[in-house]
This record gives sequence, C-alpha cells and structure tokens, in this order.
Amino acid sequence: MSAPRRLLRVVLLLLLLAIVAGGYFSYRLRHPGKPAVPAGRATILFPMGTPTAQIFQRLEKEGVVQDARLAEIYYRLYRNGTPLQAGEYSFDRPTPIDEVINRMGKGEVVQYTIVVPEGLTADESFELFWRQGIGGPEAFHRAISDTELLPGLTRGVNDLEGFLFPDTYVVTRSTSARQIVDRMVGNFRKNFGPDLRDKARDLGLSTRQAVTLASIIEKETAIKSELPVVASVYLNRLKKGMRLQADPTVMYALKRDGRWTGMLHRSDYAYDSPYNAYTNDGLPPGPIANPGLAALKAAVNPAKTDYLYFVADNRGGHTFTRTFEEHLQAITAAHRMREAMDAADAAADAAAAAGRGPGGPGAGAPLEAPSNEKHPAPAATPGRPSEPAAARAKDSGAP
Repeated sequence: MSAPRRLLRVVLLLLLLAIVAGGYFSYRLRHPGKPAVPAGRATILFPMGTPTAQIFQRLEKEGVVQDARLAEIYYRLYRNGTPLQAGEYSFDRPTPIDEVINRMGKGEVVQYTIVVPEGLTADESFELFWRQGIGGPEAFHRAISDTELLPGLTRGVNDLEGFLFPDTYVVTRSTSARQIVDRMVGNFRKNFGPDLRDKARDLGLSTRQAVTLASIIEKETAIKSELPVVASVYLNRLKKGMRLQADPTVMYALKRDGRWTGMLHRSDYAYDSPYNAYTNDGLPPGPIANPGLAALKAAVNPAKTDYLYFVADNRGGHTFTRTFEEHLQAITAAHRMREAMDAADAAADAAAAAGRGPGGPGAGAPLEAPSNEKHPAPAATPGRPSEPAAARAKDSGAP
C-alpha cells in the first residue's frame, strides 16, 4: 500500500474517532446523568465580568453540569456566538447544556415580586427589597435623597418620603436602588395625575401638602370607607386654626430620629420635632408615610362633615363627633364597651378553666378585640386662646 493511501486512511480514522468522540460528549452534555449533589434546583448569582471558565466551574459545583471543562469546550466550539449574561439564575440539577446557554444568553434571570403595602415609611418599604438581597440601606438612602426626581414638589424636605407609590414591583437581584426609586416615583406621578392635583389646588393645598395629609389619613384608619371622613376632620381643624394632634405624626417623628421604642408614651406628645402635630400648627413639613391611591383620593375628596374629633371604637373603626363634649362622651362609651368586653373575656376564660364549653351555663358569646387598636392620647388639656375650648384635646387614639 502506497504512502499516500496509508496517510489517507489514518486521517479518515482520526476524523471518524473525532466525530464519535464529539457525538459522545455532545450526548453527555445534552443528556446529563444523575448529579453528585442532591437533585432539586440551584440558584446561582454570576456577577458582572465573571470569566467563562468560572461560570462553568460554578455550574459544575452546583450540579447543573457534570463536567465544567467539557461544557466550556462545547460552548467555545459550538455556542461561542451566544454571550452569557450576568445575573442570578435558577437551574434544575442537572440541566442540558444548550438550555443553560440559551437561558443565560437571553438573560432569563430570577425575578422577585415585592408587594409594598400602603402606609409604610420609606425605610420600611425598602427593607422589603433588601431582605431579598436587592439593593441595601445605603444605596436606597442615596436614591431617595435625589429630590430632583420630583422638582417643585419636595421643596423644603430632603427626601422622597410620601412619593414612593405602594404597589407590586417585579425586580431582579441586579435591579439597583435608584431604578426601584425611579419606578416608584414614576408610579406616583401616574396615579396622582392632573385631576387629583387640580382638586388639591381647589382645597388650597399644594401637591406636597395633599400627599402629607393623605399620609396621615392612611395611618389613622385601615377602613377604606373612613378615609374621606378622617380627611374631613383634619381639613375642618386646619380651617379653624386647630392643631391636627395626630398620633402617627409623633410616631414618625420618633422613628425619623431613631427614638421609636414601639410604644407611644404620654411624654412623647411633647417631643420636639417639626413633624409633631401636637406641638406645631398646620401640616408637618412633609409626608409621614407613603399613602396609597385611596388615601390620596380621600385627601382631595373629603366627606362633607363638620366633625372635629374622632376616637377609636371597639369594633375596629372610629366614632366621629362635632364638639368636645360629644368627644368626651364617645371616649366614655368606648371605655365602658372595653370594660364589658374584658369582663366577657374573663367570664369565658373562667368557664373554660372550669371545664364548661362555650354553650355551658354562664358562658357568654365570644367578643373580638379591635383589630386596629391605637395608642392612647394624652389627657384633655385646654386649648390656646385662638382655638375653641379644649381644641387641643382631639383624641385620635384608643380610649
């Protein structure tokens, strides 16, 4: 056999072996066997700039691919035209190599759905994100300090408190704090549109004042139907030159200064802060929470009432009154109802301890404690000469 023919046979044999080996390795990558680590899902974060070799090494370590070197060779030979994007991914253990490359090429990263309820402060809202490892306290604090996101609306305050619209936000691990703040502020702009701004103007309120009022309303009641009535109380008091005396403003002042202990004490009502509506006239300098759409609408669409006071009842709502005398009567009634509820609870506990069921002799019907119990307000004190008698004794807390 001539030399050229022998060389041709060797070349053909090597080519055949390469095809077989390539087919075998390709089959292994596309049909991975049982991983060495437990089956399930692996969530992996690949930071920006992670080298290709490290990507496949991490995939092997997590049991997503079986052989990092083989997977990298396959990628470089056959899929190098698909750039692998940074981010957080979730894969089955194992996952076929082409599926891994396709998903990383498309950037199909893990998404987080964050529900931001109405009435949270900025810090409380942002904590929902950074608990998931998204952003962080310092990044969010820098982002909300950029009041230029709402030019003209935040003059006199140094952050975007109140303008971070409560909603459901879908984010990824790589979503920045600034992007989240931008989205929340944009959502506020969309919801508090020209119609609501015009209604605020008709009431003599700027947008910032309307949002500040809405934030107080939001914190005062969890009952949507009460929001416009609470709004009317505060607007009526503002018209009469009475202080708002809203408990949530005191709580916010303490939180803002890092002095909130979780309990409102009588001495706190004299706390020196421009946000304290017991010691300052008019509205606070800015919002005390981030109100939802219902509270924003209520602030500029108040109910038509002549109420000046309200007190928490024992059913989760409030009793609204026009005069201070009626207000004191409402407090007394709430005290009596509370005492009756306590007596009924004690009787039920005694019956249970004696082995009698709810239907046994002497057992009363169970009563529920109010679901939105508030902190007690200070004792009634005389108002200033420019206010009606005892106007400063508006009690917005539980009796």
